Order: sequence, then C-alpha cells, then structure tokens
Amino acid sequence: MALDTKLSLRGKNIYQVFLRQHPKPTFQGLISDLERIKSLGMDIIYLCPFHPIGEVKRKGSVGSPYSIKDYKAVDPVHGTLDDFKKFINETHKMGLKVMIDIVFNHASCDNIKRDSNPEWFYKKDGVITTKVPDWSDVIDFDFSKPEVHKYLLDVLVFYAKLGVDGFRCDVASLVPMEFWREARKVTKKINPEIIFLAESVHLG
Repeated sequence: MALDTKLSLRGKNIYQVFLRQHPKPTFQGLISDLERIKSLGMDIIYLCPFHPIGEVKRKGSVGSPYSIKDYKAVDPVHGTLDDFKKFINETHKMGLKVMIDIVFNHASCDNIKRDSNPEWFYKKDGVITTKVPDWSDVIDFDFSKPEVHKYLLDVLVFYAKLGVDGFRCDVASLVPMEFWREARKVTKKINPEIIFLAESVHLG
C-alpha cells in the first residue's frame, strides 16, 4: 500500500529513533546526536511516537507508545513541544528531514477525546473498544464520522506547519483510503514534497 513514496524515498537512507531507548532520551539529547546520525549517510530521521502514553489498561509499567493520549503533546519524559520544534529546526540545519509516526487507527483508552467525543470511537454492544482483541490498551476511531477525519487531518496540518517533512502511517490499511487521499491533499498545500510512508500487511 504505497502512499506517494516512490519518488520521495528512492535512494534515501532513513534512521529510526525510538526515543525512550536512545542513550539520551530527550529531544535535547537527540539534537546532540545529529552530527553522528548525519555522518552515517542518513537523509531522514524517523521518530517513533513521542506523545503522552495512555494510563488506562496500560501494558507494562511504561506502556506502548502506540497507545496515544494526546496527539499534539510531547511526553514530558522527552521534553516539551518547544524542544521538539528546536529539534526540527536543528535537523533541517543539518540537511536532514524529519518523519514522525502517526497512529490514527486507534488511540489510548483515556485519549483526551474519549470523554468529550465518545461518538468518535468504535463501539461493540454499546461499549467503546478495539476491533483487535490483542490490542487491549487502545480504542479504535470510527471513521464513518466526518468529525474524526477533520480532527485527525488537523493533527497532520499541525505537524506539517511545525516543519515535519513526512509521516509514517501506522497500520495504514486499517484507515480508509479516502482519509489518506485527503491527508495528502491538505498537507501538500503546506509542503509540496511531504512524504507519506504506509505500514501495511495488505496489498492495495
């Protein structure tokens, strides 16, 4: 399931960072590592999720970063939103691009929209839940609701305006293709060279 990546990524080297496993697990610490990463011949730094992690039904002591509580926030253990902005700026100064993970099929069980907009989430027998039983620490968005599309598109626009150069789309095939088409459309107005890289186990 390709999302406009053929021309954008051909011949590019991507360096993945799971920030909490980095020797200096903050954005300030990662800035200090940029020269080393650049020296490896990298072109793009791809960040796994760095947002606050849900606490309800959390797996393990620290939880999965793919159980996101607030899409527009930075987990305090990694710094602040201003630190992230500085990281983007410093990365661009090095001639590198920034790609971030976006996890839009599901959110944490205590996502900030769970109580204010319960109608945005998938329900089974009237209970908000996930379609994948093993993913017990998350709840799924209901993409039949236009408001869900609008909210998540706004998240993408938010990061594109910060200077993020691309998005790695978690379980992209579980999110409707019409959403991704609109996502490319709105973000390309901000950055015509925006990158979308889909994770999928489905052909299409």
